[in-house]
Amino acid sequence: MNQEKLVSIVSPCYNAEKYLDNYFKSILSQTYKKLEVIIVNDGSKDRSGDIIESYRKILESLNIKLIAVSYEENRGQAYALNEGLKYVTGDYLTWPDVDDEMVENCIEKKVSFLDEHVDCDYCVCDSLSVDGISGNSSTYRPQILTDNKSIAESIIFSRKGYFVCGAYMVRRVFFDRIVPNREIFTGRGGQNAQMLIPITWFGKYGYINEVLYIFYTHADSHSHRIDEPKKHIQQLRYFEDIIIHTIENTKENELLSYIPEIKRHYSRLRFGHSLDSKDVDIIKECANSLKELGILTTHDRYLVFRYTNKLAKTLFPV
Repeated sequence: MNQEKLVSIVSPCYNAEKYLDNYFKSILSQTYKKLEVIIVNDGSKDRSGDIIESYRKILESLNIKLIAVSYEENRGQAYALNEGLKYVTGDYLTWPDVDDEMVENCIEKKVSFLDEHVDCDYCVCDSLSVDGISGNSSTYRPQILTDNKSIAESIIFSRKGYFVCGAYMVRRVFFDRIVPNREIFTGRGGQNAQMLIPITWFGKYGYINEVLYIFYTHADSHSHRIDEPKKHIQQLRYFEDIIIHTIENTKENELLSYIPEIKRHYSRLRFGHSLDSKDVDIIKECANSLKELGILTTHDRYLVFRYTNKLAKTLFPV
């Protein structure tokens, strides 16, 4: 195929020394070679910086430009991605995680698709989910691909939303139009919603029904970690903050109208996790949020009583 279009690959990196070799091998194995790699070392304390630099010569020998951005203090994936976006010069943009892999024709297939489907602003493929401990794998694909609004809603409310970052490729001209100055909100709850809400709301999608990306779940993964209820509650707060800020930045009236529902949705999710935590103060705090939003039900009040009243907990252990 014609390899005239430049593809920008942007990846945040934090303490990823054990994944970087596979990350770069994945890039070097690509059948599509017109690439620029922008990797942002987000205050890593391990050998990530040295490993990144060790690949510079081999990448440049293949005419693949490596831009390595680094700073000393860890500021989070969203901040790192935001920094990396400033250096993008490609016709197409993709942003895989450094602990994942692209199959060898991942870039080629996506570029071909977008070249052939000029009406599509972005494309998305299936991926393979691999357990980093057991090695068990399963195909993971978008569950909602009907129209822009439905896809965006699946991201906004995290209802079957497809957050596999490396599965997406977007036209850079389109991205620059919908994300002015390439500024995404740099909240601490991740980086994908900030990218995907405007892309899926404003853009026309193209679907590639083929596994082109592999993502791994690790016990210590930066992006796939599973924590106890208290941390889930904090993560939900971060995520809600990201969604609201991202929607506000679009200045799109219909998107802005979702904000009250977003607040109700994530407050109720936090209340459910607060019950799992069995922490009296957290339960009361989350219940109070429901009350302030006017959605605290009689059943909610019963649950608060049962989980926080000493006598109730004795008589009806939870």
